[in-house]
Amino acid sequence: MSNLDSASGSSVDFTYGALGIKYSFALELRDTGRYGFLLPSNQIAPTGKETFTGILALVEAMKV
Repeated sequence: MSNLDSASGSSVDFTYGALGIKYSFALELRDTGRYGFLLPSNQIAPTGKETFTGILALVEAMKV
């Protein structure tokens, strides 16, 4: 389970529950806490590529 999965009252809860948005999600990037919001420059492009790949898979799986 990731950190965001266990958090209650997140923006995902609000968009899904209060606003009725069917596909609400939160992205988690690769860092496990070592660098926080300051990733080394050599990890920025790979992080973007794997995040984009994940978003593409998400969009393809949506039934809209």
